[in-house]
Amino acid sequence: MPPKNSKVKAKVGRKQATAQAQFAALESRLAVLDKEYAAVQAATGQLVAGLLKGAAAKAKSASSTTTRTPKVQVGKKVAAAKGKPGRKPGIRVGKKAKAAKAKPGSKQKVQVAKKSAAPRQTVESTVIALLKANKKPMAFTEIMATIQKRKLIKTKSANFANVLRRTISTSSAIKRVSRGTYRA
Repeated sequence: MPPKNSKVKAKVGRKQATAQAQFAALESRLAVLDKEYAAVQAATGQLVAGLLKGAAAKAKSASSTTTRTPKVQVGKKVAAAKGKPGRKPGIRVGKKAKAAKAKPGSKQKVQVAKKSAAPRQTVESTVIALLKANKKPMAFTEIMATIQKRKLIKTKSANFANVLRRTISTSSAIKRVSRGTYRA
């Protein structure tokens, strides 16, 4: 029977050989990965250089254009180059021209009606008017109910109560008497 030491040495020798084989395989894989990494770095460097060149070219072209001529002047220059006169100031175009041509022979000017609409009423001004008309402090629920009942404010808000609360709390003209009660 062979001694135990020789079996142990044989086992250790086989383990050591497999470990060395695995180590050699890993080193060869590392070398391949290093080559791939170097190739990726080179490609990235080329891409970055190309992007920088493109950005520099764009910046250069943008800085070369100092001033632009307005479109009206360009149109007049093009019309003059073609031998055609451009639109003269004061000549009407579109609906106003059709209205002016409606009565041939008459030299009446087409007058555009000026808008004289009343200033837009805000939520705050509506609440102030409501509180002044009531002459005594009102609870928030009363204010809300009155506005909805009389249809004083047209709104598309999903939650008008929040809009009203926010308006009342931020207004300097509406004073808080007690919790939930306000006066103008």
